[in-house]
Order: sequence, then structure tokens, then C-alpha cells
Amino acid sequence: DGKNPADDKAVVPPAAAIKPAPIVPIQHMGEFLTKCNTPGQVALTFSEGPSEATTQMLEILKEAKARVTFFANATWLEYMQYAGVTRRAYTDGHLIGMTYRLPNDSSKGMSDTELKADIAKQAAKIFDLIGKYPKYVRLHDAGLKDPKLEPTIREMGYTLVGFNLDEADYKYNTREQAPMIAGIYESTFAKQADAFGRKGSYVVVGYDIPASGAAAALPDIIATIIRNEYDMVRLDGCNNDNLPYKKSPLLNDGFVGDEFSFGAAKYVHGQSPVAVQNGKAVPGKMPTKGGVEKKSSASGLVSSIIPGVVGLAVSFLFQWVNRH
Repeated sequence: DGKNPADDKAVVPPAAAIKPAPIVPIQHMGEFLTKCNTPGQVALTFSEGPSEATTQMLEILKEAKARVTFFANATWLEYMQYAGVTRRAYTDGHLIGMTYRLPNDSSKGMSDTELKADIAKQAAKIFDLIGKYPKYVRLHDAGLKDPKLEPTIREMGYTLVGFNLDEADYKYNTREQAPMIAGIYESTFAKQADAFGRKGSYVVVGYDIPASGAAAALPDIIATIIRNEYDMVRLDGCNNDNLPYKKSPLLNDGFVGDEFSFGAAKYVHGQSPVAVQNGKAVPGKMPTKGGVEKKSSASGLVSSIIPGVVGLAVSFLFQWVNRH
């Protein structure tokens, strides 16, 4: 149905009582970053985490020698287990951006100073974990028409990120449906080649939360990217940006890079095949067709589901019901 899966109270990380907002993913244009500078590049980006799903994705990406961009939701970073996931994502060489959500989904009643302070506060939570202020921002509500929000974020020096490829992991959110997500990539690449006779470039939107199929589909996605000879990049590589973090969370006074930034010694792009078994990446094992291990029985399928997701969902639903 196109809603932001982070609005599902039964499956979001700990702050389960956040007020929902109706979300319809859209392709941002204009002043949003929606494609890469170089044809043949594909920048996978994941919003609303971290969560247990992020941990599984990091294992797969490590085995694939691939890097992506995670837009961390600072709300979850107050919890030790999720703070550690974001720290690991950064030290593994992934780019850390920020998902931003307005208080009460509106800037009404907020002064410019108050709005800037709230944005800076969320960015500072990320700095406390990785030592860098995020520069790249994805809005929680893609369709929100707020008169202050976008101009204020840009004035502060942040780069707003949209997308031109929606992997629909909020729709195809089971292991059985995972191949459907890779099929979206396959179809997109094929249509581009048929229409223009050349590769395109893509900024992909996905969600690293338990409610999405992003983690289950990732090996399939990587296999599809390899088969179509595309190159996985972080957003800084997509944007040829060697300074992908801000000097200040509040002021627009310049940018900084780090050892993983585009053009730096430890910057990584590209990808390698990866297989999974029981929900975990298998080092040195070539994937089966599509990248995901085939299961021969229903019991095998159940055993491959991300550990703890069902229990986590029930727990969050219980918390939410008790708070309403």
C-alpha cells in the first residue's frame, strides 16, 4: 500500500508509540538527490533503522564487500543495542545519514530557532556514536508538505535525499517474497537498457526495519546488480562528494570527510556474490540462483527467518496496546 513501514507499531524498534503518519513513497525531484552522477552506479539506501534487520544486513554486506548508506533514526539510538548497530555500520565503512521526523509531524507552532534546534539535536545523537555529524538527510514523511521543513534543512547545509528506485521492501516483506524485490531491480535495469541502450544510475529507497523484506532480499539484489554489471556505491560516491559529513549540526559552516569517504584510502565500491544459510551470510560459499538458499520444507523456511523478529513484533505490539 506504499505506507512507510516505520509507522507500523507492531514492528518498529523500541519507541513503539510514535504517532503514525500516512506515507506514500514518491520520487523526489528538484533539489533532492535522486540519481548518481555516473551511469552504471546504484546507491542502496535504507531508512528508519537501526534494528535487528540492520545487523543481518551488515553481515551480508560484509561478505559481499559492498557498502550502502543508512539513514539512522536518532530515536532508536538511545537504546544500547541499536546504538551499537549504528557504530558497527560506520566502522564497517558504510555512510551514515539521518532520517528526520518533525515533532507531531508538523512545524506548526515551532519557531525557526526551535526547528533548527530539533534538527541539530537529532544530528548530535549520531555524532555521539560515530564522531561525525550527518550531512545526508531523508525525511520520514516523503509526502509531507510543510512550509518550513525543507527550506530550513537546506539552509543548515544538509543534503536532502529522494530516490528514483523504490525497492518496495515494505510490500514484499517475507522470505518467500524476497525474489520480488530483486525483480524490481531487474525490471528497472531492463527497461532502462531497452529505452536508452545504456545504463542508468539509481538512488534506491529501502527500510532496514523488521517489517521490511530488505534483509531477506539483499543477496538476491546483489546478485541482480552483478548480473546487470552495475556498481554499488555509497551516496558520497554516487554524488562525487569527498566531504559527506557536516562540521556543525546547527551551522552551515562547512563539511568534513573521513577515511571511508569518496576518494579516501578506505573508500569502497562494488560488490561480490554472497550466499545465506539460516539467515546468515556464508563465507566463501557461492550463492544458489538468485542468491538465497533454497529451502526444501516449511520447517526449513521457518528456521531461516530472521531470529527474534516474530517475538520482537509481538513485544512491540503489546507495548503499543498498553500505551493507548
